Amino acid sequence: MNSIAEQQRQAYEDIERIEEAIVDMMLQDLTKHRYKLIREQKISTLLEQIQSRSKFLQEIEQDESGLRRKESAGMADNKFDEFYSRLGDIREYHQRNPDILVHPPEVEYLRYKNNPEESEERERVLLAKAEEEEEYVPEIPDVLTFIGSEDEHRLDTMFSGEERLGRYVDLHEQHELYVNLKDSGHPTYLDYLADLHRVEAYPKRHKLLPEYMRYLDNLREYFDGYFSRAMPLFDLPKAREEAIAQFESEWAERKVIGWTTDTNALYCAACDKQFEKSTTLTAHLGSRKHQKVVARHDASASDMKRSDSERKVAMAECIIRLYVQILGTKIRETRANVQRRQALTEEERDQEIDDEEVVFVEDKDDQQIYNPLNLPLGWDGKPIPYWLYKLHGLGVKFSCEICGNSVYRGRKAYEKHFQEARHSTNMRRLGIPNTRQFHGVATIDEAQALWERVQTDKKREVTNVDTVEEYEDSEGNVFNKKTYFDLKRQGLI
Repeated sequence: MNSIAEQQRQAYEDIERIEEAIVDMMLQDLTKHRYKLIREQKISTLLEQIQSRSKFLQEIEQDESGLRRKESAGMADNKFDEFYSRLGDIREYHQRNPDILVHPPEVEYLRYKNNPEESEERERVLLAKAEEEEEYVPEIPDVLTFIGSEDEHRLDTMFSGEERLGRYVDLHEQHELYVNLKDSGHPTYLDYLADLHRVEAYPKRHKLLPEYMRYLDNLREYFDGYFSRAMPLFDLPKAREEAIAQFESEWAERKVIGWTTDTNALYCAACDKQFEKSTTLTAHLGSRKHQKVVARHDASASDMKRSDSERKVAMAECIIRLYVQILGTKIRETRANVQRRQALTEEERDQEIDDEEVVFVEDKDDQQIYNPLNLPLGWDGKPIPYWLYKLHGLGVKFSCEICGNSVYRGRKAYEKHFQEARHSTNMRRLGIPNTRQFHGVATIDEAQALWERVQTDKKREVTNVDTVEEYEDSEGNVFNKKTYFDLKRQGLI
């Protein structure tokens, strides 16, 4: 069984079975993001297996050692002798190993045909039916799918909490590096995400500093790892090669974004140093140290070193610009998610993480629910009883203009929302504190009028202090505070 022809046949068979497994997985209608991501990673692994087997077949076809031609010639000369020789080898092998288990190759790929979500739903229906009929159900056999326990564990450890299984990007480390750069402007994380596509906006006079190149390398390494984890089927090497080819043509024509003008005005090529002020550069050029360096080194070599450094930085910026363009949707969704989570409380954030992968499977028979009174739906997806609807006064609707004309059913929900984060945030945007005296005020005009009245009352209280307090002079005459100090300053008392 070690013949080259059999190895070649086995490799072709493996490639066909792997292709069939990939097609079976692609045809499955999955709804959970977790399962979709595991499927892409499985397909990426299978494609690598196809590539390795194809490379092995290519080596066999080239036949640099000549063993394949020799074996083919032997089979053509003595067909039956070669056949019975191979048959004898097979029998001898099984006689030496009579209890060996045979694993058919097609069994290995059967698990790729089963949909994991359908298997879970089937198990859930059986358990629910057993609970309703109060019958003992034997242990339900596990249906093999392409998802294993090791896949689940590997996926949980592959992404950070901010990335949420590849839905978003986590650039907090890169943002910290950028903030610590010279003249970066210290943008917030939201502003950093919004301007990430303008990587060339950083001041050109600082681009050759090692800190900036370290930042670019860190950002590029993160994106490379993110593509392999969250988008394993994306052909990143091809996209990178196209970007580098475009960069080479633009660099030769001096049309690279951010590098169209000369940046050597405040740069000493001989000493390879960048200066911020022309006076400092002038003083440096007249220094004895600079003259020694000029005498020791060739200026053309320094110019070439400068050009190579600029080209390296410009190419890194071009690659990162490509990555940001490809991940533009995810970066925008990340920014929106950060803004949304900033308005949540800590308990709401924890609850959101717990409910991250909760997916409700709708029953086709129950899609049309009879609800003529338009009653609110309960936890089971069905209308609540009418008596409960009347008890809580859910027929009365209250709207709040401060919360964007949101409508609340019932007095209880309406009163509760005045203490929630959404109403408090909108009140702060109006410049009004969300104190107890503003509870019950739902319109913007009423809230602003009440706030003006509160401020007026506070000023009036301060004014009344001067008129309420009384002072007595040495003759026993009584004056209020303001009159007393006015007369005293004039020297009349």
